[in-house]
Amino acid sequence: MKSIDVLLAVLANGWVVSAVLWKDSISRNTTDILRKRYRDEKTQKFSTVFNSRKPSLTSNPASKPFYITLPLDHFTTSNTDTFQSRYYVQDSYYQPGGPVIFHDIGESSIERYAPGLVDEEEFTVSMAKRFNGLLILFEHRFYGESAPLTEVSRALGDASKEGLTAFFKYLTIEQALEDVVVFANNFTYDFQSYPSQKLTPEYTPWVYVGVSYSGARGAWLAKRNPGLFKATLASSAPVELKVDFWEYFVAIEANLAASGNTNCSADLAAAAAWLSQAWETQNETLVDKLIDTVYQADWENYISQFRNQDDPRIWDTRRDYMQDAAWTAFADFQYYGVQGGTLGKFCDIMETAYSDNAPAEGLFATESLDRAVAGYTKAVAAINPYSYSRSARNKAKLKQKRQSSKLDSSLDDYAWLWQVCSEFGAFQVANTSRPQNMLPSFINVAAQIDQCIGTFGESDQVSLAGPNVSPINQKYLGWNIELSNTLWTNGEFDPWRALSIDSTTEDAPTNDTSTTEIPQCGTTFPRGTQLRYVIVDGYHGSEFSEDVVENADDIGLNPTNTIGGISASRRVTLTSTGTGTPVADARNAQSLWFNAMSTWLPCGTQVFTFTSPQPSSSTPFKTRSSYSTDGPSTDGSTTEGLTTDGSTTSNPSRQSSSPSENKTQSAASLVLPPLMNLFMLSLFAFLTGVGFIL
Repeated sequence: MKSIDVLLAVLANGWVVSAVLWKDSISRNTTDILRKRYRDEKTQKFSTVFNSRKPSLTSNPASKPFYITLPLDHFTTSNTDTFQSRYYVQDSYYQPGGPVIFHDIGESSIERYAPGLVDEEEFTVSMAKRFNGLLILFEHRFYGESAPLTEVSRALGDASKEGLTAFFKYLTIEQALEDVVVFANNFTYDFQSYPSQKLTPEYTPWVYVGVSYSGARGAWLAKRNPGLFKATLASSAPVELKVDFWEYFVAIEANLAASGNTNCSADLAAAAAWLSQAWETQNETLVDKLIDTVYQADWENYISQFRNQDDPRIWDTRRDYMQDAAWTAFADFQYYGVQGGTLGKFCDIMETAYSDNAPAEGLFATESLDRAVAGYTKAVAAINPYSYSRSARNKAKLKQKRQSSKLDSSLDDYAWLWQVCSEFGAFQVANTSRPQNMLPSFINVAAQIDQCIGTFGESDQVSLAGPNVSPINQKYLGWNIELSNTLWTNGEFDPWRALSIDSTTEDAPTNDTSTTEIPQCGTTFPRGTQLRYVIVDGYHGSEFSEDVVENADDIGLNPTNTIGGISASRRVTLTSTGTGTPVADARNAQSLWFNAMSTWLPCGTQVFTFTSPQPSSSTPFKTRSSYSTDGPSTDGSTTEGLTTDGSTTSNPSRQSSSPSENKTQSAASLVLPPLMNLFMLSLFAFLTGVGFIL
């Protein structure tokens, strides 16, 4: 059994990372924004692929990354450590006097986005073309190639918990926001066709564009450093941070109802209840059939190594497989919804498991439990190999083979997990007090915190108290933030809308006003009024997912040209292109943004003055009380925690848990990656499974 114990130790440590990572990578939002969903009608198989590019430019910005040296710690003068931050530049459309369009990618490597810089129908490229701008793709610290090159960052899987914590200590929201300020204040660029241009915000208008986490970053920067950007697009921006984010599933419930899939919604809730009960009673009869059907060799090879098939450790692995299965149906919902993504196909397969006429009440209400579970299993098995979660894991494995950086290929995953565990939160978990709940009870805040501690250990930044969302909410006011020269957009069915200023949750503010009337230069909104647009039938960053059609709306550069309330006569009608369900109203959000840029860019009322950051602690908090472990809170109530000064503050409730070398501004040289270590090989072999098709 010694070899089994070693294998279990490897898998246990690895799964602590992966079980959160694959799910939280779904919440990483921007990773999939530039991709399209294609469906093979003959095979009924899905794959996630890049949109086909239509390059009309001869130069390829993706072949020439740039780097700037930034302080590792902006707020401690005695710390002189630095790192190299990567970015790409598209200068084909620039003319003197044009703006700098800063596209903040956020929590992902920017390498996958760089090829889109030559596609004139991409939203940000269209901005540069229309406004004669210089387009920048910026990489967040500790993602892609923008991180210190250390022994830890070369082999994250081999690092100790203390080593990981020491490495990621400076990955904080405030440090990352200051990166943007320093970058903008020091930005220079050598043009081939023009003499030297003054491109810092004092001389050239900067425009910020971000989606999701990077959209929230844009809002926080507008609040933190007024005037740095003359215009900000905060798309699908979750500015109200919280730990227990069960509300993620409310949008899924609404979209299922709107698309006539209430039977599927009922079955997903019933399946979650069954998985919960199976875990609590450790009844493996139907669970093992599910796991064996879906994961096949993964499961069979793992279970065969146990002499005692009743070994309690097997249930920890069953739980991980059950969690993966439970998430399969929702894997890409936030980008494509029910009809355009895997959820709609999942529902079709499950509801027609025994008849072409799907039962109105659902399988679990009309079939025996074993037959209902079999129908559910059939859908999981059909969708899982092509789901976002499995796709992301397989792509991570392949990335290791082709990576040009010496940094560990799993850096993005570890970095986002660190941010989620320390400051961002937003655990998408079950809320078993709701009959509509669609996740099993063991996917809860307590389990997520356990996984955070299991990966990074306990420290000032990752603790049993959970992610410390209070400092950012208090500084930037969360839902109550008010900004000028900012357009807020959200999709009607975007799960992250619940954390945006367009939230409709019960605890969201109701005394604010939405308008599509763009304030003219020198004027401001009345208190409580902001420029906001909810995209009808839209999802996460829908205005970025749809190509921009030239002359779809008569948009000029006249500062007085607004589209007001966007009357029906000005709405754009789309026809299906075979790439999923088009979101027609996304074009109107694009139009509103172009008109806002037309109005705000010539406006000189906000002047940005750079000031050096003030010394402060680089850690977001010191000590807080841990989440209660003496019983679940299933009614959405809050529990008390300690802030940095010892006062009490409300925290979301949790449910109890069950058993480099220096680079200059030039093209980077290619460096062969190190071999994947044994730990990552074992982990990926365990996770990937068989039968995956790219």
